[in-house]
Amino acid sequence: MTVEEKFTRRSAMKFGLLSAGVPVLAKTFADPALAQDLGPGNRYVGEVGGRNHQELYTGEPVVGGGQMEIRLNQSIYTDDPHELEVARRMRPFDPLSWYTEWNRVAQINEDIAVGYEEHGLNASAHQFYMRASRFYRLSIVYQEDTDETMMPGYMKFVELFDKAWELDSPPFERVTIRVDGHDLKGYFRKPGGEPGTRFPTVINYQGADSLAENTIMGGGSYTARGMAYLVVDLPGQGAAKRLQNLYMQPDTERYVTPLIDYLQSRSDVDPDRIGLRGQSMGSFSAPRAATGDSRIKAVLVSAGSHDLLRDIFEYYPPIQDRIRWIIGARDLTDARRLLEEYTIGGLAHKIECPMLIGYGPKDRIMDPQGAFRLYNAAVNSDREMWSGAGHPHHEAKSGGPLDLRLPTDVDWAAKQLGATG
Repeated sequence: MTVEEKFTRRSAMKFGLLSAGVPVLAKTFADPALAQDLGPGNRYVGEVGGRNHQELYTGEPVVGGGQMEIRLNQSIYTDDPHELEVARRMRPFDPLSWYTEWNRVAQINEDIAVGYEEHGLNASAHQFYMRASRFYRLSIVYQEDTDETMMPGYMKFVELFDKAWELDSPPFERVTIRVDGHDLKGYFRKPGGEPGTRFPTVINYQGADSLAENTIMGGGSYTARGMAYLVVDLPGQGAAKRLQNLYMQPDTERYVTPLIDYLQSRSDVDPDRIGLRGQSMGSFSAPRAATGDSRIKAVLVSAGSHDLLRDIFEYYPPIQDRIRWIIGARDLTDARRLLEEYTIGGLAHKIECPMLIGYGPKDRIMDPQGAFRLYNAAVNSDREMWSGAGHPHHEAKSGGPLDLRLPTDVDWAAKQLGATG
């Protein structure tokens, strides 16, 4: 038993020392003798110190730190046992723990897929290769470009996506399109229909963390409504960034115009019914592209943005280094300087097609005021705002269930482009 344990308040009372003798005891046994007896609550009383850097989950090298990083957390609101396992095991806001836990369940699913393939059960093998691919993507989706896990994880994600579709008929067509002097790979998906049918088509302009392989899988909601769907990893995205070192420039019309040229060359696309959908960072790129190409007949965005410097770089510091990488800046100071050009200011009045501008009033990734500024600036567009279309999945990760999200955007696109589905 230590000296402090021997002379608690209770033992002092036994010896009749609680009165004039207390100051003497205080000098003898140090300051804790003066503290109130809080029982087990005394455990941390008297500890002198400051910030516990590790326990704060600062999430280095993410600028802003883990205390602001709401993405590196997995919600328990899921019926997928492996997602739930990650939620229970991972250390929130810790990039290494995030990678480790998603990589672990990815390997489990890959092993299951290999076992099914060895027995010739291709449908089951396909299912688990797709799960493994998705989990490998999640493991590296927020990794910094300098992290040694990023490229191997990305290559594994693509490898297993391709492997899965070797075992089943894909609902998409692989395409290569010449954009800004580079051959970029993407995917085209269309509804079933009579030969010779020309479909209205939506181009998806992806966000900071999007990859074409997982984006095309979300295209079914468009094809179900009679629209075709095109997604390409453009400069600053996916394969173009990771494998070709191509960075996003502010004048995004330079990327979208070749995509429209390609679509208009196809016999299964209606050249006069092409729309553009932007998500997250793409919610700046899509309206900006519409300022320079009148062939875009409708623009719909979620987490709408007027300029990237104010709306995401300054609003959400943990993503700053990712944006630096996307635009090819040397450092964050250089990124801030370059981002002055990533704005629709002075150009929004050139948008003449209808727009659906989505935003999330409580969005913690993209400043909802950016969507409002875009709405106010696009005076020549027949535009509408759409509340509840920000980054709700990240809010859900932070402690609540995911709200029901209605198919407002795809239904709006179908009506604007005259889809018949």
